[in-house]
Amino acid sequence: MSDRTDPPAPRRALVTGASSGIGAATAVALAAAGCELLITYARDAEGAAATAAACAERGAAPRVARLDLRDPASIDAVLEEARASWGELHVLVNNGGICPYTAADEITVDEWDAVNETNARGTFLMLRGALPLLRAASGDRSVVNVASLAGQAGGVSTSVHYAASKGAILALSRTYARLLAAEGIRVNVVAPGPVESGITSQLGDARHDDLAAAVPLRRFGRPEEAASAIALLASPAAGFTTGATYDVNGGLRIDA
Repeated sequence: MSDRTDPPAPRRALVTGASSGIGAATAVALAAAGCELLITYARDAEGAAATAAACAERGAAPRVARLDLRDPASIDAVLEEARASWGELHVLVNNGGICPYTAADEITVDEWDAVNETNARGTFLMLRGALPLLRAASGDRSVVNVASLAGQAGGVSTSVHYAASKGAILALSRTYARLLAAEGIRVNVVAPGPVESGITSQLGDARHDDLAAAVPLRRFGRPEEAASAIALLASPAAGFTTGATYDVNGGLRIDA
């Protein structure tokens, strides 16, 4: 009788908005954890290719797909690729989104719709559409939605429509956590504060420095620090955690 045991089946993960920043770092972290990956990008195909190459260095060979979170047909196409490739999904990370810096009294209806359709409705459609794949998988299944400190405390350094969209993600996540708990599907949130990224690079040096000085840890976060929280919540190590919001904000908001 052989003592050899077969290796565990790989966990399949879909990460949106993985061409840069937190999404790219999350893909790399999940690759290092042994996940098979499908990563998406909206516009930056070169960035997505760089993320895929970084994942390959960790032993993964990600599938890469373009995704327009405002287009339900594009969402369906990405989920169909996951279904055709795997037939199941263990991890969904909803990270894709947009964050224009627009003064409250200058936000147009079209811009409000663009932000909320991308961030809030896109997260909802991805989660709802992925449910058959999550239900088809066995073992631990996890959804991690990326919200923001702006959705918790108001968009002090961002904008009204961005904060509103991230607040919607918080409420959506808590509701789905309750709805899906009996099926063993966990839904959690990571809420970053200011993190070094292409988005925050729009702030300008003076505003960046002022905001960093207001953070108790006196700096912006790194994408890898948010990604480590996402990877933890996505893993079976967090198997008794659902409906939680994991703050990665350097102490800007501390709950009692």
